[in-house]
Amino acid sequence: MADTTKFKSVGIDIDSYKKLMKICEHQRRNVRQQLGLMIDLEYQKEDYKKDNVTSLGLGAINSLHTRD
Repeated sequence: MADTTKFKSVGIDIDSYKKLMKICEHQRRNVRQQLGLMIDLEYQKEDYKKDNVTSLGLGAINSLHTRD
């Protein structure tokens, strides 16, 4: 078994998994490396290090991203 203090499991839908695998193959990385890179790049772009990040709860995306 994997050490749960170092690793966590994440579930994604099949379509996203297939896309991820194509990205991994193209960039010659395994899934763990690719996800780690993608997460690190996103984290650097945004200001996630601030302590004022809060959960918006269910339905928040719909209220923030309304269609015209």
